[in-house]
Order: sequence, then structure tokens, then C-alpha cells
Amino acid sequence: MQRLSPLDATFLHIETRATPMHVASLMILARPANAAPDFIKQLVQRYRAPQPLQRPWNLRLARAPLSTLVPAVEQADAIDMEYHIRHTALPDPGGERELGELISHLHSQMLDRSRPLWTCHIIEGLAEDRFAIYVKMHHALTDGINGMRMLTRCLADTAEGTWAAPWHWQKPPRARSTGARRSVAATPLRQWPGMFGRALKPLLQRHADAPPVLRPFEAPRSPLNGTITAARRVATQQVDLARIQHLARRAQVSVNDVFLALCSSALRRHLLASGNLPDDALIAGVPVSLREAGQEGGNAIGFLWATLGTDQADPRARLAAIHASMQASKHHLQTLPNDARLMFTMLTMAPAIGVLMSGLGARVRPPMNITISNVPGPSQPLYLNGAQVQAIYPVSIPFQGQGLNITCVSYAGRLDIGFTGCRDSLTSLQKIAVYTGEALDELEAAFA
Repeated sequence: MQRLSPLDATFLHIETRATPMHVASLMILARPANAAPDFIKQLVQRYRAPQPLQRPWNLRLARAPLSTLVPAVEQADAIDMEYHIRHTALPDPGGERELGELISHLHSQMLDRSRPLWTCHIIEGLAEDRFAIYVKMHHALTDGINGMRMLTRCLADTAEGTWAAPWHWQKPPRARSTGARRSVAATPLRQWPGMFGRALKPLLQRHADAPPVLRPFEAPRSPLNGTITAARRVATQQVDLARIQHLARRAQVSVNDVFLALCSSALRRHLLASGNLPDDALIAGVPVSLREAGQEGGNAIGFLWATLGTDQADPRARLAAIHASMQASKHHLQTLPNDARLMFTMLTMAPAIGVLMSGLGARVRPPMNITISNVPGPSQPLYLNGAQVQAIYPVSIPFQGQGLNITCVSYAGRLDIGFTGCRDSLTSLQKIAVYTGEALDELEAAFA
């Protein structure tokens, strides 16, 4: 049995029926040209093969003293693979609409806490001889970067290459390290109070000195920040990474700055159309990885706060505001000692977590208007049993008082963008996805 770190446990504590705390990935694949008629059936059988499951796929919540307050995980003795691996078919015509409706429905459903906290759906019937794989796992067991690594490291670099199911994949012996430095997130629970005590004074001083945009609860109210229900809506978009990289070089900013600018333009356009654009700029929470080399499982993330410049009509001015804000926020985090960065994140997020646990998330000024994340993925195409992976869309978590999440994955020369929102409070999610793609044209024209 292993106790979860306070950060990992937080995702269990704040979970409600209206706010499931799982993250997911949606892969779109093209069937091989020479695929057998039962190609998908064979894939399902191999995914369900009775082989030992690796961590964290074999972990369930432990029934132990104080487990409600301090959750722990243990290895499950028997795992029903037919339950965890589902085989689904889309109705005709098997288009993006039908797939989006299915994924929205699947992402609305909570994971069963009596079982290992993940499920996989293999979905056939997608138009143009394609199929999809949707995998979700509880955020208590993984963050976005680690989840992406778990899903892609078991795929092949060529159509003929060796592959494995993520839960069957074993790390090569030479890659196993017993001497890797323990990360802050993996520090035993009993040591956390002392670490907090040592870090609290310098953290609070730096927090007090930070500009308002670098602190939570400085965001304006907006329609993105109301009460949400359990129903989810998912949309996707793809943009050419080379175009974004060219823009970043031309504007002397980062690729992530340009991505934030695309999201900013789409949100500004959406809110203007409904007459609900706040006078003050929207504030984004931008997760950054604090994961150390060799660190496996769990969460190792920090948070930056950045303006989205939505109060600026000029796309160049918006990008400049985003860049300046991100530079200041990065500098602020980098001035902290390594062991204090996660502490800083937890201390600054503690009020927001308290609000979520109290159920008041939609009734107070939001800590941020939206979370926007950029997850690095493989730069070359990947294959699963000869099927080429055409896209990897992240599907993430809305919160009470924060009804939209935008996350992208860089994969094979593109940014695959996933938009996850509350179905009942954000009815035009597909428009925001379209606006994000069109924002690239707008920004290119501004820098022409």
C-alpha cells in the first residue's frame, strides 16, 4: 500500500458528480490498407490479454484507516479487463459529430473508485476507414505529461514496429533507475509539514511582491466562470505547428505564447459575439511541468498565471501582452528554489482548492478564467499494429467556476487541440474551436 501525495490526493478530495477528476486522450487512427476484416476485434483481444498489468494501471484505492483523509493505493488482485477495455461502434455516418457526441458522453461519466481508476474505449465505424481509442485515467494517478508519455511510449515508430498496450508495457531494464533523486511530489507525507514550514516565509514574500496578474483571484468575472453540471461537451481542432513556429520566430516569442494568443483571439471573438466580453483581460492558468528525470506516475505540475490580453483589439498587442506576462510569471517561478516551486503552486492554489471543496466555485471571483495547457508529444508519426496515429487530442477537466479547459498536444508537425467544457453552460464550444483555427490566419496577417 502507498499513500498518495497531498497534490495527488487533492484530485480525489475535490471530485464531485458535477466535476469528475479524470483526464483523457483521444487517438484517431487509420486502419492499415491490408487490415484483416476482424482487425479491430483482434486489437481488442490483445488489449484484453491476460498479462500482468503495470503501474499505475493495476492500482486501486486502498481500504485503509484514514483513507478518506489520506488516500492510498494498492495493487488490485483481480482486474476485469472486459470492464476496462470497451468495444464500441459509431452510428452512421461515423463523422466527427457522432464521435464528438460519444466522447462527450464518455467523458461525463465518473470512474468507479472500487476498481483501478481507468478505462479504454476502442471505437470503430469512423468515416474514411478510421477508428479511435479513448483512454481516461483519474488525475490522482497522472498528470497530462506523464499520461501522454504512458500512451505513446508503447507505440511503434514504423508500421511494422513492435508495440504493446500501455498497461502491458514494461520499462527496459537499462532505463530502470534506483538512484534517481526523489522529487518533492514523491516525498513521504510525514515530511511535508516541515517542508511547508521552511518554504512558507520566502514563498509568501515572493507571492506578496508578485504583480496581480501572477496571483490567483485577480481574474474578471465572465460567462466562462459560472456553475457547471456533470454533462460535458468536447470539440477538437488541428493547426500546423510549422506555421506557429514561423510566427513565434517572427514575433520573437515562444510557441506557447502563440498558442495562448490563438486561444485569446477565439475567446475574445466568442465573448464579443454574445456581448459578454469583460473590460479587464481574461486570466489563464498555465500548467508547467516540475517532473524530474526518471520520475514516474502521479502529478508534478506548477502553475503560471498569464493575461490573455482580451481587452486588446489588436492581435499584435494581445500577443505582446501575453508574452510579457508569461516572461514575468516564468521569472517569478524560476527565482524559487527547486523544492519550493511545487510548494508555491500548492500554497497559491490552496484558496482555489478550498473554494472548490466548499462548492462555492461559481459564486466567488474566479482564481483564473480558464486553464490552457500545452503538452509536448512525439515529433514523428506513431503506429499501432500497423495503423497510423493521425491525431492525439487531449480531453481534460472543467471545474466549478471554470467551465472550459483548452489543452493541446504537439504531435507529428501539428498541434492537436482539445476543448473540454460544460455542455449546459457552454453551448457553442465548436465555434470556439473553429475560431481558434481562424485566429492563426488573423495573427499571420497581422505579422505579414
